[in-house]
Order: sequence, then C-alpha cells, then structure tokens
Amino acid sequence: MENVVLKISRNMIAKEAGVTPTTVSCVLNNTRPVSQKVRQRVMEAVERLNYVPDVMARAMQGKGTKQIAVMVDSIKNPFLAELVYSIEEAGIKKGFFFNICGKMDLKKYIPNIIARKIDAVYFCSEIKNDEVQYVRQLLDNGVKVLTGSHFSHFTDEISRIDMATGVAMGKAVRLLYERGHTKIACLNTFRVDSGLDSRLDVYLQEMKALGLEPIAISPEHTISATIENGKILFEELLRKYPDVTAVIGLNDLVALGAMNEAMRRGFRVPEDISFIGIDGIELSRLVVPQLTTFWSNAKALGQKAFEILYNMIENNEVVSFNHDMVYLEGETVRDLRKEKI
Repeated sequence: MENVVLKISRNMIAKEAGVTPTTVSCVLNNTRPVSQKVRQRVMEAVERLNYVPDVMARAMQGKGTKQIAVMVDSIKNPFLAELVYSIEEAGIKKGFFFNICGKMDLKKYIPNIIARKIDAVYFCSEIKNDEVQYVRQLLDNGVKVLTGSHFSHFTDEISRIDMATGVAMGKAVRLLYERGHTKIACLNTFRVDSGLDSRLDVYLQEMKALGLEPIAISPEHTISATIENGKILFEELLRKYPDVTAVIGLNDLVALGAMNEAMRRGFRVPEDISFIGIDGIELSRLVVPQLTTFWSNAKALGQKAFEILYNMIENNEVVSFNHDMVYLEGETVRDLRKEKI
C-alpha cells in the first residue's frame, strides 16, 4: 500500500494552535496585527505540522509564489557558491524558496520560470547580447529582475547589484606601482570588446596614467575565470613578456592558477613574481604563500542581493547598489623599493 501524504490545511493549523482559521491567515499573510503570543502559537503549529503554502493558490490571488531563481554559470566557483548560499540563507527566513540554475541556458529556463510563476530572477553571471530578449520576456510576464551593473538595458525596470571590482583593479595597479613594480600584467578572461566587465578598462587607464606599458593577456573569446584558465593565461604571458614582475588576476581563481603555474616552473613568489587577486575567496587564505587580494565579502553581498529582490517583489522598488571590496594583505607582493634603499 502506498503512503498517503496528508495535505495540511489552515483549518488544521487553527485547530492545533487553538485559534480561528482567520487568525491563521492573518498571521501567515500579515494582513492585520496579531499579538506576539498568538503569532508564536500559530507559527509553532505551522512548524509542528510542517505546513507548506499552496504557491499556485497564492499566485492566483496575485500574491506571488515566494520563489526566486538564481542564475549562475558555475556553482563550482567558490565565490558564487558562497554568494548563492548567503542569498538562500537570508531568503528562507522570509519564507522564500530558491531555484538554483547552475548553467546559463536561458532558452530552456525562461519558459519554465514564467510557467512556474517565479517572482524574481537574479542573474549572478553576465547576460550576453543575444540573451537580452529573454530578460524582456521575463519583465513582460511580471517577473522581477536583478542583474550586474554592466547590463545596460531596461534601466528603469530592473535592479542592479555589483562589486566594485573596477575600483579594486585600480587600487591593485597603484599598490604594485608604489612598491616599485613597472612591468605589471593583467590576466583577463573576458574578450577585449565584450563590454561585460570594467576591470580591464580600469587596468589600461591606470597603466596609461602612470606612464607604463600595459601588459594585458586576454582570450579571443570570453572564457571562465578558473584556476585552469589562469594557468593557460600565465603560460601565454610568459611567452610574450618573460620579464614581468607582477601579475593581477581578474579574480582569485585566475591569480591562483597563474601563481601555481609560476611555482611549478621554478619561480619564487613573491621574490621573482608578485601576484594579486580580486575576490577574497576562502581558498586565497589557505594557500602558501597566502594570496594578496581584495575581499568581496560574498555573505554580505548575498544578503544585500536578497534585500533588493525582496523589495522589488513586495514594493516594486528599482535600485542600484555597488558593493565595496576590502584590501587583504597577503604574502604574494614584493616591495622592490624597500630593497633599493
């Protein structure tokens, strides 16, 4: 005999808590004030009975389904994994359910997101030009959208959140210059003309302002910012600029991949080559030598992302937010000027 799953109703919660069904509805929907004592009894009954709201019924009443989809290129990236976890952690406290989409295949995902009446979508990864139509489709079907700051479409209709990675890149170049480095390379994973990231542009501007020759290694086509690609980019760097003294990775994974390849080839870090990353992922603090980087605080960023998503859903707020990054001194930058004194 098959197990029968009993659907918990609000009448059952009311009986368990010793209140009326109307009171249960008021507590769950926040439609009118209820004393803290009564609210606690209702919520304890909800937890004991493991009550799950009928999201489709909520949607039919125009109340939303309390569902959010988070789109990422790869959940294997430690920064994205921590970011997604933080968003989910904050959202669960507000009763939201999350759909984590680990590969950007919008042609397949978007119709399902609309059909499931998901309230909002957060694009953690960049949206390509040929994918803009899908964002328009979401908006036309009442789905709220949160993207990074480099998505320039639908300015008044979507919210944006991003890390100040461009600022961090500028600080990295200046820090290396102040420590006597003039042959400073940038390992970039975006195609030069992609327009999807500001780090390369800031690097080029800072090098020009300092009167230095840019040493930028960029792929022909945009690639993932991974340890393996950091290794590949560093190999190309050495072929073209074997006398480089400092390397800035687009993120920590790229910097770590490059640094690992450098040490494998017999280079000493930082004695022969210095390295800086941009992310501050936990892995950067576990390697030896410890990577110098700019900390993104993925947990705080995730909490802020959910706050923005929640306010879009509940209050139709459209905002932009730029998250500051904090410099973390590691052991991978050599001070050439001190040695000349």
